[in-house]
This record gives sequence, C-alpha cells and structure tokens, in this order.
Amino acid sequence: MTSTWTNGLDDDATAPPNWFTDENGDHYCLVCRRERAVDIALADAGELGTEARAKLRSTTVVEFEIERDPERPEGEIARAARTSIGAVRKARKRLEDSGGG
Repeated sequence: MTSTWTNGLDDDATAPPNWFTDENGDHYCLVCRRERAVDIALADAGELGTEARAKLRSTTVVEFEIERDPERPEGEIARAARTSIGAVRKARKRLEDSGGG
C-alpha cells in the first residue's frame, strides 16, 4: 500500500501517526499489523481445515489486540476483534497463564 501525507503533518516524520515501523524501516497501519499477525499464525500452524483456520484467525486477532494495549477494556477489544467479551476474557487468561500478557 502507498500512503501520502495529509496537509499540515510534519514533513520530517518517517511514518504516519500511530503506524508501526519494523526493523527494515517498513511502515504498517493497524489493519496491516493485524493481518500480518494472522498470516504468521496460520503459517506456523501448517495445514488446517477451514473451521480451524477461522478459529485461529479470530484467536490471533484477539491476542494481538490484548498485547497491543493490555489495559484496554474487554468490551473495546471485543469490538475491535469483532468477537465476544467472553472470547477476550478466555484469551486474556490464556495469555496470563502462558506468561505472555
């Protein structure tokens, strides 16, 4: 994707506000960061059926959102990940139990 600056933004900035810059200097918006997390999880999982892939995708997005902002309320994370608050609670517990959140 190509992005351009909106008038008035700092010309010295290297990426748009709130974008992530990786070790290669590439810039990623939030949507792209979510998709990259899903792509990595699916690649690591190997061969999965359609239902298992959908479940892994959903779980990965929830975990990404929790790790991105652990203090964010569960309702906000659920809305961002398009899932239930219960799914967020389960993922948060799983991350805490594994030492990842």
